[in-house]
Amino acid sequence: MKAWKAATKLLLLLALAFVLWPPTVYAYLDPGSGSLMIQAMLAALFAVSMAIKVYWRKIKLLIAALFSSGSETKDP
Repeated sequence: MKAWKAATKLLLLLALAFVLWPPTVYAYLDPGSGSLMIQAMLAALFAVSMAIKVYWRKIKLLIAALFSSGSETKDP
């Protein structure tokens, strides 16, 4: 658990460093690039939601199996 906390702190520190001290970049992003990025993010969101919808029954059974107690036995 300590390793996760240390890794999370390091990742946040690195992200903060990249935000506060960005390198000089000579690039141009036109509005079409921004809309393409937004379209890709929305497509990924919809793809994940459709995958969850398609496999919802299997997901429910998996969650039920994880949280059910092992002492319960089924009668033959």
